Amino acid sequence: MVVGYRYFLKRMATMMDSRENLTIRTIADRLNLRQDEFRDLLHIMEKKGDIECCIENATGCTGGCKGCSKVCAGPELSSRSMNMKSYRLTEKGRSTCEGLT
Repeated sequence: MVVGYRYFLKRMATMMDSRENLTIRTIADRLNLRQDEFRDLLHIMEKKGDIECCIENATGCTGGCKGCSKVCAGPELSSRSMNMKSYRLTEKGRSTCEGLT
């Protein structure tokens, strides 16, 4: 297991609950990790079932979603086959976080 796994999971859960639209770079910076380290951690968390990846087709997004950063609505990302990848905490991940201070 990654040293501090539960600590990082709890910090990520807090960020996810804030409903901010965060990039890999932003989260890695907040966790004091390099982007490649954070991607490895994401992969481990997904493999353990504490988070899950959600892929949505962002074609036609107008940026009207609650908390939307309108990143997907910009002309630089207007590809017809554009898929947005996001992560969410699973019930297993939430129960892992319970009781942590």
